[in-house]
Amino acid sequence: MLARAGLAITFLLSGVLLHAQAFDGHHGFANNTSQIDLTVTVRTATGEPAPSARVDLRDSSLSAVSLTGYTNALGIAQISHVPDGNYTMVVTYKLSEVRQHANLSFGDHNLTVTLPVDATGQDRGTSTSVSVAAYKVPEKAVREYRKAEDALANGKRDEADSHLQKALQVYADYADALTLRGIIKMDSQDSTGALADFDAAIKSDSSCSLAYFAIGAAFNSLQRYDEAVRSLERGLSLDPKSWQGYFEMGKALVGKGEYQAGIDQMQKAESMASVKYPPIHLVKAHAMLALKQYPGAMKELQAFVSEAPNDKRVTDARATMDKVNAFMANSTVAQQ
Repeated sequence: MLARAGLAITFLLSGVLLHAQAFDGHHGFANNTSQIDLTVTVRTATGEPAPSARVDLRDSSLSAVSLTGYTNALGIAQISHVPDGNYTMVVTYKLSEVRQHANLSFGDHNLTVTLPVDATGQDRGTSTSVSVAAYKVPEKAVREYRKAEDALANGKRDEADSHLQKALQVYADYADALTLRGIIKMDSQDSTGALADFDAAIKSDSSCSLAYFAIGAAFNSLQRYDEAVRSLERGLSLDPKSWQGYFEMGKALVGKGEYQAGIDQMQKAESMASVKYPPIHLVKAHAMLALKQYPGAMKELQAFVSEAPNDKRVTDARATMDKVNAFMANSTVAQQ
């Protein structure tokens, strides 16, 4: 999704991920007391096993967060620790997608899904490379979406929004267009509208990784870090090369108090990013301070100040550096 628009969308998205506004707290699975182990057997129309099919479980009250499994060579997927409740199960295999309701409660469940006749037809891709939903998008909508990307890359946000509206008029379930429109809304502080777009994007295409990253950012802003991790894991399983996803994952882990794991994720984000993104240094510094790794924290704070001298957070970063310097100096004196 980011390829055509280049750095413009990259910075817009990463800014949204860092500054995501608080959303209504209706996201995530219910706090149920019992959990289920689910086994799903997927068969083709001729009765053969369907290997590498993706099985998504979506809470009926929300599609933004899902549990996912993949079938083995025998066409069997196992998903453990599923909270009891009502779900929509979506099975994706090559060009086929099957949806069915699943009421899961008490004990283990075994479900069988038979794919339609065209499941073994022309193999234009797999469930992990090209989504079924992407094949349904009319070319006219794709052209408008690409114009929106180009307009955004040139800083023409109103023009980008106009092209997105045209794309969605042609095909209302265009997940990429819904996601990009939601990102623009988030950047404009319209969190309610953005949330609706992200939900709609994932309902339309459960493979839309960017929507999961944006939802993860929202959970981070709500300090609902476990839910953020779940959503971000889903996004990273779809797009393991997204540095923005690792950045948000690092924030979630730091929020959970898993500081070293958060640092590791930030380092991965930093190594994968094609451009410098100074806020990475801030998150790493926060984690290092919590771990009492003061020299490392000072290095990260200095890197942030050097790379983003006009950022409004520089004043706070400098104040923190002064405090750490004073603490380190006092500690040295006390040890002498």
